[in-house]
Amino acid sequence: MEYNFGNLIKVERMRKNMKQSVLARGICSISYLSKIENNQTTPSDEVLELIFERLELDVPLYYDFSEKIDQTKKEIRDTLKEALLSRQEEKYFKRIEKFKTNPVVLQSKELYVTLLITLARFGITPGGNVQYLIEVGWIKDQLSNDDRIRYDLIQCIYMFLYQSADRETTVNLLEKVGKDMADSGLPDWEKADMRYVMGALYHRFTDYSQAIDYVKPALEYFQENFCLERIIESHMIIGLSFKRRKRYTTALEHYEKAAKVADKANLNDYYGMLYNNMGDIYFLIGDQEKAQQYFLDSFNVKEGAKSKLYSVMSLLEVNVAQNDIEGIMKWLTVGYELKGNKEDLIEFDFHFDIYVNKYKKCDQNELIHSLKKAVDYFEAYDEYYTHKYALWLSRELRSSGKYKLATEYYEKTISMMSRWE
Repeated sequence: MEYNFGNLIKVERMRKNMKQSVLARGICSISYLSKIENNQTTPSDEVLELIFERLELDVPLYYDFSEKIDQTKKEIRDTLKEALLSRQEEKYFKRIEKFKTNPVVLQSKELYVTLLITLARFGITPGGNVQYLIEVGWIKDQLSNDDRIRYDLIQCIYMFLYQSADRETTVNLLEKVGKDMADSGLPDWEKADMRYVMGALYHRFTDYSQAIDYVKPALEYFQENFCLERIIESHMIIGLSFKRRKRYTTALEHYEKAAKVADKANLNDYYGMLYNNMGDIYFLIGDQEKAQQYFLDSFNVKEGAKSKLYSVMSLLEVNVAQNDIEGIMKWLTVGYELKGNKEDLIEFDFHFDIYVNKYKKCDQNELIHSLKKAVDYFEAYDEYYTHKYALWLSRELRSSGKYKLATEYYEKTISMMSRWE
């Protein structure tokens, strides 16, 4: 068994925001502590006891847990598998956290790294703690090839969620993960989950062909293993990607397949998203009446302000298409009421300001100003709305005689469209 004491000491010291000089004082030199933390030397039991005492760690030094490593690793990995495939991460996360004080985990380097990587994967799910990803970064030089792939993908998710890197950096790392995964020893269930995640990221980065290519094999695994929630989500990503490629019939087929699974399994939480996406298809093919009904159904079954606000956006668009000013005003009112003063919903202020200036104030100068603000805001993380509002802005600028500026925004939309294709 390869002992974990160096990693454990380094992570725990950094968790406590303790300098090496503070931990080493009266025990050993700073340079010697550095060697311990980097697994370059094996300290005596006396030194380890003093370090653990200062870190307030209870780690057994005189009992060999090596026979329990395989069993404990299986428990950790099986818990992660059940959580991801069932989409019940919050429920299973509590089980995983209990391993943080497990003496077998604390003693074994292999188990300790496995646990940190697992906690990091949970950490980037809704309600998770991204601190675990940071902690893995402290010992990333100790990761195996497979764990490095896991870490890199979690990094991609983090960079996207928190805009901690530009698009090119994130996509380059995503491409590296795809290449490395092909020759990895990762189990099939984990490859399926990772391919789904990668497809979702490629979709958000508007590479719809890659999104479809990654999610399709994931869908095959989920279907073979009756992972119902993941089947629905895979069909939705594929459908969304086909929609962006203007393959509306194919997109609708995937939404309908997802709806059948949701219906048979009574997974009602998915109806809101499905209705909204199906409404989008009918909107795009010109059946505004059917689109509006699906958007209304979506709004009525959704829970939570943010989720409902996306349906409000769709209802605004369909009322614009029908030139129903009264309907536009109605849904703007509903939207503002739902948004309230919630800071995490600020993106909707940019959307709503545009519709107010266009259809309520009828002020082109204010409309141009609000469109510019929206483009600046969404450019950091959402190409769909950046493209939509930049194209709208270029038209407004052109109609007001500002041809040079109009051309700049139009070229921005062309650049985005070329990436999509």
